Amino acid sequence: MKAIVLASAALILTLPIGCGRSRIVLQDKNSEPLVPDEGDGYLMFDLQRLEESASRQRYDCSFKTEGKTAHFQFEVVAGAPSGDPPISIASGKIVAVPGSDASVFLGKLQKTLEAKAFPTKVQRVRELSFSAAVLGTRQSHAIDGGFFAKPPGNWTAMKIFIGKEEDPAEVFLNFNSVLRKGEFSIKDADYGDEVLRELAKVL
Repeated sequence: MKAIVLASAALILTLPIGCGRSRIVLQDKNSEPLVPDEGDGYLMFDLQRLEESASRQRYDCSFKTEGKTAHFQFEVVAGAPSGDPPISIASGKIVAVPGSDASVFLGKLQKTLEAKAFPTKVQRVRELSFSAAVLGTRQSHAIDGGFFAKPPGNWTAMKIFIGKEEDPAEVFLNFNSVLRKGEFSIKDADYGDEVLRELAKVL
């Protein structure tokens, strides 16, 4: 699995991080680039920091719309960055929260991830483990979903690997504790159905 993470991370570092290529829009008073919560290939949710250290980060997340609230947590443990540009190999988990209603959130994610089928007969689990590559920190968010180092922002761009151990599905899970936002962003439409099925187990 580590070899898969390294190879995939090395490939993606030859491209703009995330699914975007273009401009950055409005900035706030701290020069943090601001973009809509929902865009082409990404969908944001609200995020509250529970723990944040040099190696471990843990967040409480929610998405509220149409009278429904999806509620979950995620945790990331990352190693020291290495290489040029530097990346960190990480592990983590998405944790289910009792009482979450992610029906609307999953419907929006289906569109974001270009999944063909909505998951049914899902067996809930307490947590969903993943491996990851942290592709950049202090990143700015572009309007089309990409990330850039200049001007600097407070986004961490991270690609996670979920599902089958030997052939995992890939999706971006990016986060910004300053803006209190996280997001899921499409990696490849071919992964859409599997990513949505896996996320439905814990969202």
